[in-house]
Amino acid sequence: MSLLPNGYLNAVVSVEKKVETQAGEPEKFRSIASGFLVGFPTGQQNDKGDKFFRIFLISNRHVFKDQKEVWLKFNHASGSKRYLLPLTDEKNNQLWETHSDKDVDVGVIPIAVNKLQEDGVEFAWIAEDLFAYLDKIKELGITQGDEMFVLGFPMGIAGEEKKYVIVKGGIISRLDDEIIKSTKTFLVDSSVFPGNSGGPVILKPAIVSIDGTSPVNRAYLLGLVKGYIPYEEIAYSLQSDPPQPRIKFVNYRQFLRMDS
Repeated sequence: MSLLPNGYLNAVVSVEKKVETQAGEPEKFRSIASGFLVGFPTGQQNDKGDKFFRIFLISNRHVFKDQKEVWLKFNHASGSKRYLLPLTDEKNNQLWETHSDKDVDVGVIPIAVNKLQEDGVEFAWIAEDLFAYLDKIKELGITQGDEMFVLGFPMGIAGEEKKYVIVKGGIISRLDDEIIKSTKTFLVDSSVFPGNSGGPVILKPAIVSIDGTSPVNRAYLLGLVKGYIPYEEIAYSLQSDPPQPRIKFVNYRQFLRMDS
């Protein structure tokens, strides 16, 4: 039984660009990054008591920067459906928002979900009560050694007919006041690649814990992927004089964005 709620997969979106094709060829797209939908309550509700939300797409600042538009890929009963998302208006004014601190690699843009609902698109959002803000992290005792999931589309692997989110596991490696204050980030140990940028990092719920700690039984949003720290190791051939490099091993460890 998975500890990752199904709705989280529908909240993750493939951020894509249109590929130039020859005359007569069908449209082609490639996934360049990951993003996900989040919802903030408006304070209003319908007659049944269901809350209304304002929905936004979250990704990285560097994903949106210098782009006039991107395409968003969602699943549909008959396959998938893409929507054009303008990032600038006709006067080249930026339509998306970001933090005033340039070190905060987050881009946010509102999404009109009425169109998605009309088209029967499969989508969901992560509600704000599942955000692990800094005070919530400290309250729950989330710390190094806790397990987590990374959702997204590494290397642009996003499926052909449908959008298939790739789920990776890992653990929180460093989460302390110093790194958060100085870099606005925390570290996790998980393999990531280009294309994972902008994808959500989700706490893996736990039902057991050791003495002195309490289990966290909800899948909280911890942050989003900002980048990775590569580690390189080179294998040398000892049959040559001097030894010559033969194989380079590159191991990627991810560098995650977390905002308070």
